[in-house]
Amino acid sequence: MDILWILAHPDDESFGGAGVLVWAHEAGLSTGLVCATRGEAGQINEASLGTPEILGAVRERELRRAMDVVQLSTLRLLPYRDSGMAGTPENQDPRALVQAPRESVIADVVMQIRELRPETVITFGPDGVYGHPDHIFIGDIATEAVLRAAEEANPGLGEPWQVKALYHTAVPREVMMAFRKRADGPFRTMSEEEVAKLGTPSEQITHWVDTIDYFDVARQAILQHRTQIQDMNAFTADTPEVRARLRYQQFTRKPLPWDEQMTHRDAIDRLAQERPNAERASFTIPEPATDDADADV
Repeated sequence: MDILWILAHPDDESFGGAGVLVWAHEAGLSTGLVCATRGEAGQINEASLGTPEILGAVRERELRRAMDVVQLSTLRLLPYRDSGMAGTPENQDPRALVQAPRESVIADVVMQIRELRPETVITFGPDGVYGHPDHIFIGDIATEAVLRAAEEANPGLGEPWQVKALYHTAVPREVMMAFRKRADGPFRTMSEEEVAKLGTPSEQITHWVDTIDYFDVARQAILQHRTQIQDMNAFTADTPEVRARLRYQQFTRKPLPWDEQMTHRDAIDRLAQERPNAERASFTIPEPATDDADADV
């Protein structure tokens, strides 16, 4: 497999990398996703779409529809439950991902890596983009599993496999701070000190890509996750703000013990070279239209 995403919830892959998934398919690359939960603790923005009791099944269906849009090669779901946001009762559910024994989860992920044999693995970094406990947990697990999968130990989990490149998803910290300043921003209730810990400092981001050519398909993938979209107009409208939100993806390449043995460019290297984001750290989220004549309805 060329690229394997190891993430926490349905929609993590679309909001954080749908453009890359579309690029990979059009480039003839095989893609996979290992999703740790079915998103059972997520929101339900339309009551007609489901109830908390059936949300896991609903979100799995949304995920499968989204992956059909981007033509993902392989989808695997792990048997853990969404832990919810930090400090919520879902964190204490014994079925929650963050309550699972660390070694058991590592074994699950090592087995997936050894079976799928990816060249490149993408997962969350220690910030979890915006601090979600499941993002942080699965990112830590996947990073460790990449190392464990290459070892001779635990042959019952499959033959050892050495991943060629490991990346953490990254959102520039400057963008997170810009979102906080907006009246409609997702972090407006957080303090500046809290937001200052979110995202990744621009100087630590190693790969900046622009996938605007795949904007329409990427947006269709995101729109499949209807339960999680508070304002459908925010994604159905083709505005500079929507394009800015969806076109850019950033990654931080993490060093591996065997990097010196690698002599060719991996998929994300090739993408960053082919479709660089020239704006880099100067990129900011545009303000929404305030003129009623220009605003989308």
